[in-house]
Amino acid sequence: MAVVAQPATPLNSWEELSPVVDEKLKRYCRCVWKDREHFLKPCRQIGQMVVVAFDGLVVSDAIKTMIEKYHVGSVFLTRKNFMGKFAYLIASLTRELQSIAKSAGQEHPLLIGTDQENGMITRLGDGRRATQFPGAMALGATRSPSLAYDIAKATAKELRAVGINWNFAPVLDVLTDSQEPAVTVRSFSDDPLVVGKFGGAFVQGLRTGGIASCVKHFPGTASLEDEERYPRSRGAERAQSNLEDNELIPFRRGVAHDALDSIMLTPSILHSGSKADIIHKSQHVVHGLLRRQLGYRGIVVSDCSDIASANMRSSTNLPIIAIETGSDMIIVNDELPTLTSTIEGIYKSFTDGNLRVDMMERAPERVTTLKKHYLNWEVALRDLRENAISSLMLEHQVLARKAYEASVTVVRADRSNMSVFSRLQETDIILLLTPVVRPIYSSDGISGPVDPFECFGQALASRHKKIRHVPYTLQNGITSVHMAFIKRAAAVILVTCNSIRPHKSPQIGNAKVVRAACGSKPLVTLAACDPYDLLDDKSFPTYICTYEYTKPALEAAASVIFGERHAPGVLPVSIPGSQVKRPQHSWKVDIWEKRRDAFGTADLWKHVLGRRWPMDAATLSALLDRPGISKHYVVRNPVSKEILGLCATYFTQRSQGKIIGSLALLLVRPTHVNLGIGLSLHSVAVRELSKAAGIDSMQLGSIFPRFFPGLPVDLAAKDLDWFSHRGWKLGDDKFVYDLFLDMERDGQGWRAPPDTASKAAIKDGNLPPISFSICQPGQYPALLAFEERFFPPRDYPGWSEKYQSLRVTDDIADIILATVPIEASSEHPYGTTIVGTALVYSPVGNSQVAKDIPWPKTMGEKVGGIACLSIHPDYRTESTTKGLLRASITELSNRGITGCFIEWVVSDLVWYESLGFSQWGKYREIWRSI
Repeated sequence: MAVVAQPATPLNSWEELSPVVDEKLKRYCRCVWKDREHFLKPCRQIGQMVVVAFDGLVVSDAIKTMIEKYHVGSVFLTRKNFMGKFAYLIASLTRELQSIAKSAGQEHPLLIGTDQENGMITRLGDGRRATQFPGAMALGATRSPSLAYDIAKATAKELRAVGINWNFAPVLDVLTDSQEPAVTVRSFSDDPLVVGKFGGAFVQGLRTGGIASCVKHFPGTASLEDEERYPRSRGAERAQSNLEDNELIPFRRGVAHDALDSIMLTPSILHSGSKADIIHKSQHVVHGLLRRQLGYRGIVVSDCSDIASANMRSSTNLPIIAIETGSDMIIVNDELPTLTSTIEGIYKSFTDGNLRVDMMERAPERVTTLKKHYLNWEVALRDLRENAISSLMLEHQVLARKAYEASVTVVRADRSNMSVFSRLQETDIILLLTPVVRPIYSSDGISGPVDPFECFGQALASRHKKIRHVPYTLQNGITSVHMAFIKRAAAVILVTCNSIRPHKSPQIGNAKVVRAACGSKPLVTLAACDPYDLLDDKSFPTYICTYEYTKPALEAAASVIFGERHAPGVLPVSIPGSQVKRPQHSWKVDIWEKRRDAFGTADLWKHVLGRRWPMDAATLSALLDRPGISKHYVVRNPVSKEILGLCATYFTQRSQGKIIGSLALLLVRPTHVNLGIGLSLHSVAVRELSKAAGIDSMQLGSIFPRFFPGLPVDLAAKDLDWFSHRGWKLGDDKFVYDLFLDMERDGQGWRAPPDTASKAAIKDGNLPPISFSICQPGQYPALLAFEERFFPPRDYPGWSEKYQSLRVTDDIADIILATVPIEASSEHPYGTTIVGTALVYSPVGNSQVAKDIPWPKTMGEKVGGIACLSIHPDYRTESTTKGLLRASITELSNRGITGCFIEWVVSDLVWYESLGFSQWGKYREIWRSI
């Protein structure tokens, strides 16, 4: 039953919801929410999950009802909301919406969004109301992420000036198919790394400018067009690999940098298939890919504005499915039947148990967090200064022009064609042939549509008087009239627009007719939108791309054609059929096998890391061959079978039922970098680690066995950026150190510095005196209890295991204890209690630690080490730490060891340095939650 529009008042009891709520729900709510405040909570929660879209410059009754009565907290402005010529009309609309929300008692202002992608998808910035900025692919052609940042920041300022605080941009789709009509120039590039860089810069620019972003379309518009991406058959794993190699990379990068305020799902998730298929797709995308695999914690949005009404008569209520399968917000149109049906469906889903209480809590919390970050009532309700936008337009004019001039791309240039325009006589005719296309900007309903290429003709005419602009249509093509003009012209400029799309394909035939008719006359071909139009057809010797037919883009092209300026733009897509080294290439990944691969991986190590970190085949093989806790992957040369890449992974027990996945090594032969080998290995390794039962986190590096505890800090910037693109967050700067002590620097053997002379016992302030000694068998149970209590596996994975392994190898004497005296008892027969422990090891013997940490052995046969230094929280002082270190070093010295290696030091470096330790390695600790 539909709600009849009437003056809206906030709901005060469940009885007022009778038009949309059934008796079961009302009975449930009477039991759970006894007072009005508790009753209003779920109403407000559901309202925050709904985004209402409407048309026009007047607040409709339906919108007012939704804000006042149903606590709807967000509004989306469509193209039809921008029909007026003046920015103040938009500002008046947004202020009215905020006033209604404030009067209705909403705690936070409304999120008011639109999709100002710039370029071909522009709402506010049309050059009249606000600045026209270049779109994504034009920015990609500039090869300047900093310019993308500046453009986004300027865009945000102008949107914010008219009360829009949420921009549904940028598009993070990777252009994987040249015939994707839904993406093309809305994408930055066909290279996922470029999309990630520019998308990240654009998002940060919006944030700096003071508005939230909603990137789209996860996991890529093209990725779901093919149903084989989400099969329940053998092809699923292959499809997943394709996603990871391309479409997921920009989103991973954004998640890793905490840059994505909200993410819109690709609409095709809800567009096709049965209800079961839609549910399967949506759950896989939201929970499997976005939440679990990428670790995203922000807002997920589904756009149901175009499909909700069509599905009202169907049993498949798609907006409700979107909410039940993990979307935090849904966009619906302002038709009352649609809105009330959606709200009723959310209530019913909640009471039926399809929408869990934690989901009802979590989604509105995410929305509230976003609002608190970006919105406040003072800004939301302020009046727009009449000259605010005009001042910003003046401020941004130079920036926009700079970006457009940097984007124009000359793909091919016949010098004779390009130079002729500056040498034409005044009486020579230049013919401009342009297709009839839809205008970019909404009509104001008064002046009517304008040919978008009229401005191009004017720009050319300002440089040469005799310009003849003759449009051509898809239906009629090149007629006898056009042929007559070509015959009289001294030079021809032919414009194409999206000619490879099926319904626009006659343009290609028209272009060939023009080329034949021109003969030897200069012909310049300009792709005014999709660069693929004639990209691979070299029979058109001069080919220019502008990526959009906005006025400033075409004006910049005119200046290039007449030789007034250089065209610095770089084609952001690859030419079909060209050989481009891109990481999209997928390699066959095999499981590492010791018998077959031991010497091949040692050779790989030698060529990649051997100069700095030498390691023999036996040591490397022993580290890799760990049945039950390891799984490694290799890529081979398909012809010679030479190993080209290796990825080593381990599993470490963290706590009961929980494990850590370690990506310990990722090596690619130097002769084969930038070919996608590392990407293929990384994708498989991360996917397989994610599948492990109980895994709750991943790290770059490993614990035991250990090559490196993280990424070496001196790794090249391009390599750090590579990991950033794969979703690893590098910005926390948590460092781990390996230290080394040369115990024979002066040839006299190790002696403690004068101020830290070796003592069997020390006194530290008010603490009891501390003694240091080798662990005795009778003390071993107490030691294990000490480790389990103060250094449990959930916080110090692997430590207890290493102490336990000493009993198996009968190496308890490798433990150094720090103890304090207490009264002797059956529990403490030695009259002491343990307050600190350390584990010493040398290259000889059976110690598992010596086998897990390879570097002392590579330094020399008499180099040992200290590991798992554990000190009671009440005794973590400088004197206790130094005392335990001195005792450990002394024990190593007594065994004939001449060098001491200590790993995984995270703090108090100065204490170690005072004993003579120096830094041997520094690593950036990097973790990812699962």
